[in-house]
Amino acid sequence: MDAIGEETGETVHLSVTRGDRVVQVAQVDSTYLLGTRDWTEVDVPAHCSALGKVLLAWGALALPAAPLEQPTEATITTLTGLRRDGARTRDRGWSVTVDELELGLTGVAAPVFGVHGDVVAALGISGPTSRLEGRLDELGRLLSAHARALSTLLRGSNHGSAHEKVVVA
Repeated sequence: MDAIGEETGETVHLSVTRGDRVVQVAQVDSTYLLGTRDWTEVDVPAHCSALGKVLLAWGALALPAAPLEQPTEATITTLTGLRRDGARTRDRGWSVTVDELELGLTGVAAPVFGVHGDVVAALGISGPTSRLEGRLDELGRLLSAHARALSTLLRGSNHGSAHEKVVVA
């Protein structure tokens, strides 16, 4: 996480599930004056955070019950829309939120796979939309590479690809 923070300058997050919630277990703060807050004690709806969307897309979290909370106009508010977003997330290998939790806040996150090929965590970056919007693909690829390395460490060298188990929500 420190390496990602140093490379990007952005706030880096690691989250897991606890019941039906996304719980942030570690954070590396942004090097910029304008960054994001400490999210370790903040409970946000999974469907409008990049970390939560990873956990939803790979089935580590069940889809929430409708109706979905709508913090901003950009928030996905239908289960059909959330399923479609989950398919895009799995196809590209990372999730994106732009102004969905809060106007001006963007997040990108990638899945961390465990020993059995299931998603056990999400590794993400968040920051101001104005600074991240032109870098989403770059950040997604960077996070995916770091998440794959972490997955490999968790799985050991005797396991195959980290993308073996795909869950369709």
